[in-house]
Amino acid sequence: MNWYESSWFRHIRNIDVQHFPRDKKFIKENLMSTMTGFTRSALTAAVVASTAFSTPALADGEPNVKVGGLMFAHWGYDMTPTPYEGYVDGDPRPNEFELDRAYLDFRSKLDETFSVRVTTDVGRQDGQKLGFFVKYAYLQVALAEDVKLRFGSAGTPMVGFSDKFWGQRWLAKSFTDQEKILSSADLGVHAVGKHADGLVSWGASLINGEGYGSIDTDFDKAIQARVTIDPLHGEMKLPISVFVSKDFYTHDDVDGHTVLVGSVGFDQEYASVWGEYVTDTAGDLKGSGMSANVVGKVPDLFNVVVRYDQWDPNEDVEDDAHTMMRAGVTKDFMKKISAGFMYEETKYEADPDQPNKGFFVRMQAGF
Repeated sequence: MNWYESSWFRHIRNIDVQHFPRDKKFIKENLMSTMTGFTRSALTAAVVASTAFSTPALADGEPNVKVGGLMFAHWGYDMTPTPYEGYVDGDPRPNEFELDRAYLDFRSKLDETFSVRVTTDVGRQDGQKLGFFVKYAYLQVALAEDVKLRFGSAGTPMVGFSDKFWGQRWLAKSFTDQEKILSSADLGVHAVGKHADGLVSWGASLINGEGYGSIDTDFDKAIQARVTIDPLHGEMKLPISVFVSKDFYTHDDVDGHTVLVGSVGFDQEYASVWGEYVTDTAGDLKGSGMSANVVGKVPDLFNVVVRYDQWDPNEDVEDDAHTMMRAGVTKDFMKKISAGFMYEETKYEADPDQPNKGFFVRMQAGF
């Protein structure tokens, strides 16, 4: 979480969202879907998960269940020139300890064809109490060694792919997820495949389109597809991808969204580089932007991370764009145990002299 997303910061700074049609819908529907009674919900989910996965998974009677967990947290200190109305030099500056995300992941292989995954998530859905909800819940069917179908709430083709390559989800979401252009998971039918030892990979989904945390109130659907070619597909990687998301079955007076993404990455032992360009079109409304990041790696010591994002939600409207820059040093202590010191800054065209900026100590811990 950064100052742009922080719960208390949204109360301090009144961000104009009139040019963010997806954000308003996202906020409204997520408020509807927020679950109350966190402790009761967590206990219920744990009981359901333990019951569902307690059955032996394979014919030999030995259960084949994998359980994992992952959490993202941070402490942040606001360095915005005027962090709140009435601030004068010497006043306390906003700072916070925050739990960004906490996942519990259950996977069970039922046989050589069928498997099940359920992943719960904890985060602030309404800017107040921590909410408990389900992110992934799907049945997977292996049609072939490298082709799988998933039925239910599963990862979408582009967000998870870029998250995995970026490899720093605990520092920031992928660009299209961060800007609420795409959701990281959605309910529907999904297919994934990989061929020629990774030379070609792809993903496709027929989904609600609102995202896993929202109710399907307009009844339209979205079809998404990604194709990736990696000419190196070995110790070094060079994934070149194209992605499209298209809304359909919409009301006559509704302009569905068409999202196009082109991306390229390069990864080797000492460095990882990623760049993507995105457009989001709905009728006469067109948004566009880009994201680029570099991760310099000193094996077994530390990483240097730099990322730059730019998004203009409506090219025909002045002063509605913003940019985000992140830079810092991170350390991977072991798999899924990392910490980092980051500087983060968001600038708005409408008020360039009042950027949101701060220092963060971020971490992830998992098993």
